[in-house]
Parts: sequence; C-alpha cells; structure tokens
Amino acid sequence: MKKIFSLTILLILAQTVYSAGAVPPKLVSEKLIKEAKSVNKKAIKLKNEWRDTRKLIKKAMKAHSNKDYKNSISFAEQAINQAKMSVEQHNKQKDNVRFLDE
Repeated sequence: MKKIFSLTILLILAQTVYSAGAVPPKLVSEKLIKEAKSVNKKAIKLKNEWRDTRKLIKKAMKAHSNKDYKNSISFAEQAINQAKMSVEQHNKQKDNVRFLDE
C-alpha cells in the first residue's frame, strides 16, 4: 500500500514539475505575433503581400488583447504561414515576367 501511495505522489509531483516548465500562452502569443509581423514585412518589401495576412495579424492582436490566447496563437500561426508562403511564391516567380510591374 505504501508503494502505491508513494508512486502516486511521485507521479503527481513529476507532472507538476513538467507543467511548470511550460511556456505561458501569453508569451507564446506575443512571440508569434512579432514573428508574423516580421515575416509579413519581408513580403511587403517584396511587393507580394497576400490579402488576408494583415487581417489575421489584426485578429491575433485583438484576441491577445482580449486574453484569448488560444485563438491569438491560431491566428498568428496562420499569418506566419501565409507570409512565408507569399515570400516563397515571390522567390519562385521572380524570374517570370510580370506585365503589371513594367
């Protein structure tokens, strides 16, 4: 009986120590929003910003200010993905002729 009790206590303590090392969602949200803004600035400099990226960043910032970190993280991740894809699209198509830029 003592072994089971001590094993249970050990598992509970190990679990609380593990969760204490986790990064708070507020900090994750802030970091992802900063990264989304940074990557999107690159896309803007390349004149290849996608339509919804800024909207997603604004949604992420609004959710963050409302302390809805789960949605904030989700919107920021989507914005990062779109910004990276727009930069990748530019790099793949930069050698093609773009009639509107001439």
